[in-house]
Amino acid sequence: WPTYTFEGGQTMHIFAIGDWGGMDGTLNPIEGRPPLIAYAKGSKKGPSVFPRSRMYPRNPAMNCKHDPLIKCFENEGGPQCPYGCGYVKGVDDQAQLLVAQAMKDRARISDPQYILNVGDNFYWGGIEKNCGTPMDSISFTAHHQFDQIFEGVYSGKGLDGKPWLSVLGNHDWGGRVFNNGWDQQIAYTWASPRWVMPAAYWRTTVEYPTQMFSVDLWFLDTNFQDA
Repeated sequence: WPTYTFEGGQTMHIFAIGDWGGMDGTLNPIEGRPPLIAYAKGSKKGPSVFPRSRMYPRNPAMNCKHDPLIKCFENEGGPQCPYGCGYVKGVDDQAQLLVAQAMKDRARISDPQYILNVGDNFYWGGIEKNCGTPMDSISFTAHHQFDQIFEGVYSGKGLDGKPWLSVLGNHDWGGRVFNNGWDQQIAYTWASPRWVMPAAYWRTTVEYPTQMFSVDLWFLDTNFQDA
């Protein structure tokens, strides 16, 4: 991918983020797929949470599996919510938005040159359609998910116009499958002024000529190691 060049002797900043993408509860999925709603209030506009589990390796007796954690979200905590599950209204139900706000606050100060995005961009299974959309078009499904989970979340001074150098995570392939719309995340590179994922495997160089160094960035998918 073409080289990025940043001139100047000032301190440079890079933001890094991963495992960030929530669920698009307002999407009307195609292909007979179920809505992306894990709990009733997950049908709101913008990203919602997928409450998977809470695990405590040092105290397994406190482990909270998926079903009881879902009930905690449904009831917004309450006395029926086991201690190991826990639920804090305004925190657990808007995790992505809180992280995004922290990024916005810091970006106004740090003005990062770019964002390194290490994957798991859309939960639960990436872009919710089968792969195979022509690469010169963006499907309604992809547009909707990008608007709700990315474009409408990460914006503001210091973030606007900054390239998101991105790679696929296992959830972007489909989570437990590999044929969801991962190719649409690649295609979105040519539909967005800042999303950069030209291939599943790719590389670029970032040059800082005034400071006389450069960085080679390699974007690799290691999911096969867990297959």
